[in-house]
Amino acid sequence: MLRNRPMTLVALLLCAGWLAASASEAHATPVAYWRMEVDTNPDPNGLSVPNELAFGTPLVSSEAVLDGVNLPAGVVPLSMAPNNFSLGASQQGGSNGINASAAWYPELVLTSLTVEFWARTQESVATPLRWTTGGADGIVLTDPNSLDLTFHVDIGGTPTAFSMNNLDNMDASWSHYAFLYDEVAGLGEFWIDGTRVRSVSTAAGSPLVLVPGTPLELGVLMDFASADQGTLDELKIHDEAIPASQMLLPEPSTSLALVLSGLLVLRRRRS
Repeated sequence: MLRNRPMTLVALLLCAGWLAASASEAHATPVAYWRMEVDTNPDPNGLSVPNELAFGTPLVSSEAVLDGVNLPAGVVPLSMAPNNFSLGASQQGGSNGINASAAWYPELVLTSLTVEFWARTQESVATPLRWTTGGADGIVLTDPNSLDLTFHVDIGGTPTAFSMNNLDNMDASWSHYAFLYDEVAGLGEFWIDGTRVRSVSTAAGSPLVLVPGTPLELGVLMDFASADQGTLDELKIHDEAIPASQMLLPEPSTSLALVLSGLLVLRRRRS
């Protein structure tokens, strides 16, 4: 029998409250967050996605559409708002693809950051993310077959390139990708599906090099040969290296329900 039922319920409620509070812990405000949920461009062959949960410029493409079918399965963003659409290409072949870009705005001058998004592709020559003038600056994530990252850091006044290679072989399955750079520690990290897969030390106190005015490009050539994959979703940028608990991973409420169910089962067995 559950002779201590009041205490059991109190304990469960306290546990639920603690877990809920942990799940909804205060999160740093992003400087950019394109959720791919709203298209303000009436042209069916292109889109203009507002920076929906932050501010700044929209993500614009003349070759992409919102996809309401292909989504990261089981994922609810930390905003807890429904995830109804992702981003895919509307035109294929040649230099076509998603090819979206967001114009620079002042909050994107960052010396530390987290940039994260969900993606999948079967392309072999695409560049999922490009944020550079083409010189010794910025961040480039390219080559889906190996997924190679290059970023530039100011080492004693000299822009210096650092690389992480063979991070992943992208395929038709959705994965969550995150690049973190911490200026104070001089540390770059790359995470896939909530697991750190690579880190590179630069030098403590060395800022990331991002040139003001440089647009952020997303999905260059992605989906140009294989349409309707819903290749990209939930692009989010912070002005700091955030902890893994604040990344766009599966909803906290799922974990809460599983823990509570386990506690109930354990209590019943003991009784």
